[in-house]
Amino acid sequence: MLRLVAEHADAWNAAWFGDVSQSRSRLDDLHSALADAGRDPATITITVGINVVFPDLVGPGDEVPERAHRGTPKEIATGLAAYASAGVDHLVAAVTPSTPEAMTALGEAARLVRETARPA
Repeated sequence: MLRLVAEHADAWNAAWFGDVSQSRSRLDDLHSALADAGRDPATITITVGINVVFPDLVGPGDEVPERAHRGTPKEIATGLAAYASAGVDHLVAAVTPSTPEAMTALGEAARLVRETARPA
């Protein structure tokens, strides 16, 4: 399937991971297929679905995925930046818990990533 992706696709998606290290082998396989096809990796959009958990906000009854990036907004920001450094163009985040507070925390993490990425 990766050969077909490398030859014909505009985008590629993998899911559901936590830390970028959990997706490394899949990303490496994609890059190998692109190299075999003689294709520049910059010509394909890479998206990854990740599970994000804010442990301090998890309540009774919340189902917490085993493979997930866990932490504070600052720790989550570090994880999001690692995906960008790995060449991932877009992330799709499944957030636990699914509450306004957790979505605010994810927004804070995204803000931290943007601030860090800005040139001084």
